Parts: sequence; structure tokens; C-alpha cells
Amino acid sequence: MKFLSWIARHRWRVLLLSFIALLMISPVSRIFDDQDNIITPVFTIIVALVILGAAERREMLWLMLALTLVWSTVSIATDGSGLFAGISLLAPALFLFVLAAIFTLVVRWMMRAGHINAEVLCAAICGYLLLGIFWAVLYSILITVRQMWFPHDPAAFTSTNNDTFEPRDLLYFSYMTLTTTGYGDIVPRGSEVRMFAVLEAMVGLFYNTIVIARFVSLYGVKLRDDRRRDSEP
Repeated sequence: MKFLSWIARHRWRVLLLSFIALLMISPVSRIFDDQDNIITPVFTIIVALVILGAAERREMLWLMLALTLVWSTVSIATDGSGLFAGISLLAPALFLFVLAAIFTLVVRWMMRAGHINAEVLCAAICGYLLLGIFWAVLYSILITVRQMWFPHDPAAFTSTNNDTFEPRDLLYFSYMTLTTTGYGDIVPRGSEVRMFAVLEAMVGLFYNTIVIARFVSLYGVKLRDDRRRDSEP
């Protein structure tokens, strides 16, 4: 119980450190392409701990834990990564629902916060990183669907640096799009992929705007409270 209580107090710091570790190991292609049995159980434990600390209602807690367990089982049992699409689309599709549920928890918790502290800042960063991972998984599903339905069409992405486009490159492209950096070394070629890239850039822009507005509001509330306390006899 003490461990769960600690997780509940530091849930977003744990998730942030996990996302940073995920991004650090993303250049290792085999981890994402061939060694899904390694990364999926680790990520399942991380997600489960965050859910245990963040879920407010018992029904939501068990529903999200069940969804995470189903995703983990399908990811290991089927061919293809649970983070990115392989031959099977079931695991990455379930992972999208898991990411969306965690993102909802992050945003709800952040909007209900009464003041700015380290956890609120970590929650805001986690929400931003979740968006990048969500879109990377979505791109991988689009690539697989495009290959199955339109096998004669050109590849959904092309790279100017490498001869082949690998799944690990999706995280890089997603965050370059989310931050509107756009180096241009990876280019979307399909019209539907370009549309989702535009949507990702717009979502990232609006997310930052909303978060900054929320932080300004919380800081204004803190200033008013401090002035009220100072003016009291």
C-alpha cells in the first residue's frame, strides 16, 4: 500500500521518466521491430502503475487495467510490435485506446489541479509526449493499411537519409511534426498521411496554447491568494 501511495503522489514523474527512457531506446531498431516481448511487458507494468495511481473510480480502474492486460497479451501473442503495427493491427489499435485513456487521465488531473507544482508540470509534459506516441502508432497503422489495400501505391513515407523507412523512424517523424520542426528528411507521400500530419501539428499547437493558458490561470489564482493573505490583519 505504501508503494501504491508513493505512485499516486508521483504518478506523472514515473510516467515522464518512462517516456524519456522509451525515446532514448527508440534508435535501437531491434527493440521495436523484433523484440516486442521485451518492451511490451515493461511498458505494461508502467502503464498499470500509473493507472493504479491516477484512476479515481474503481470501475474506471478495472476497465483500464483489463484493457492494458488485453493489449499486452495480444501484443506478445501476435506477429508485430504492440507499439507499432506489424502484420496484425489488433495490438496497435488497442494501444491507441490505452494511450487515449491515459491522456484523458492526464488532462483531467491537470485541469483539476489547484496550483502549479512539479507534478503538474510533469503531467503537462506527459500529455505532450503522449500525443507524439499516439500519432506514431496511428501512422504505423496507416502504413500497414495502405500496404494491404493499395499494394501498388508508393510507400506512405520516404526518407532522404536512408534507403528504407523503419518503424523506429515514426517516433522521430511524429515529434518533428508535433513540434512543427519539420527537418524534411522524412516526407509523407500519401494524401491521407499528409492530412494526419497536418492534424498532428494543429493538435500540438492547440495543446500548448491550452496548457499555457491553464498555467497562467493557476498562477493568477496563486497571486490573488497570496495578496489576500497579506492583506488580512
